[in-house]
Amino acid sequence: MKSASGLLYRNGGFIEAHVVLKNGTPVIGEGLLENAEITGIILPMPINCHTHLGDAFIKRPERATVEELVAPPDGLKHRMLAAVDPEEQITAMMGAIDSMASTGISHYIDFREGGLEGARRLLLASRASGINPVIFGRPLEGYVPEEMDALLKVVDGIGMSAVSDMEFQELDAISDNAKKAGKGFAIHASETVRENPDEYLELKPNLLVHMVKADSDDLIACSAAGIPIVVCPRANAFFGLKPDIKKMLDANITVCLGTDNAMLASPDMFAEMKSLAGDFGLAKEDVFSIVFENGRKVLNSLPGLWMASSQDYLVLESSLNDPWGSVIEAKPGNICLFDTEHVSSEWRE
Repeated sequence: MKSASGLLYRNGGFIEAHVVLKNGTPVIGEGLLENAEITGIILPMPINCHTHLGDAFIKRPERATVEELVAPPDGLKHRMLAAVDPEEQITAMMGAIDSMASTGISHYIDFREGGLEGARRLLLASRASGINPVIFGRPLEGYVPEEMDALLKVVDGIGMSAVSDMEFQELDAISDNAKKAGKGFAIHASETVRENPDEYLELKPNLLVHMVKADSDDLIACSAAGIPIVVCPRANAFFGLKPDIKKMLDANITVCLGTDNAMLASPDMFAEMKSLAGDFGLAKEDVFSIVFENGRKVLNSLPGLWMASSQDYLVLESSLNDPWGSVIEAKPGNICLFDTEHVSSEWRE
């Protein structure tokens, strides 16, 4: 696709605009354009702020608790990760990445288990995919300085399980190492039980994941520390969990969206957005901010990253009569992508 015209989502609303390729770069302009290839809704490409693509090869179980399925080191996922054939895992990750690319994702933040080898496999799976992996790796076993130094030369940050899954002193050393290397640190928190915020906040994370069981005081503390939270509604729902997103927004937290484990939910941000819009009683403006604005804000706030500063766009070939509803009900077949990766615009922020 080389040109599009229609309604552009920008700063919480829609305006008439068009996009035309100039010298290989799509440029946004005000107003509608006659003879554009496509008429539709022009949207910022979403950021998938939390994935675990390494388990894409695992068949979705009918039911399981968080502890049975994903808790390290003995959850089903971790046992299967330890035994999987590398080529099988890489092939499955490639499929998940291709799926994300087809739905217009520009970047994804993956918590990649398996140390250096785990990061290597994701890098192999990501080659020529057209979307950018942001790899938050994880050491194999606790804090080993030599392993951490090697891992931090490869990954974009460190993504850990939870404060309850490791000795705090080791987690603190891992977080400190990441920060000294100029890399980000993120951790799951209060997913199935409320955890002590003094512990996970002492780690000074750049990002928290889930916070389903956090109370109002916990959220206020996170807001005061300026820490964003990633919510993953469909994966949470598998375990019968539901984050209080309204309470997070009321606490002035930057909330962003992820799809979590590939074995539980397809890495489709439009499907995730539909769950967000339908199950949490949020205003449509809040839903769109979470999906189309906050992810890039969070990505741009992570230390050591340079690749997310510009904005990328996709087009939904759908009715302009109700752009809010058209976006929430979008299907992969509605999504059209430009022939190049980046969009240039005087409105870029």
